[in-house]
Amino acid sequence: MPDEMDRAVERRDAHHAQSIAAVTSRLSQPGALICVDCEEPIPKARHTAMPSAIRCAPCQEAMEKSRVR
Repeated sequence: MPDEMDRAVERRDAHHAQSIAAVTSRLSQPGALICVDCEEPIPKARHTAMPSAIRCAPCQEAMEKSRVR
């Protein structure tokens, strides 16, 4: 019988698989290298370092700062 830890691991694994599928789908679409916030191109260096990035570095920093408050 699965315990709480087993269920947590299953949820984590399902979320991880869903996240990978979403990123893979997004990267195959036109405009994948465009920031979702400012709609400017995401620099190649950022995309290389973080292929799943959906924001340019300045927009990502702004989003993270707004979450901290």
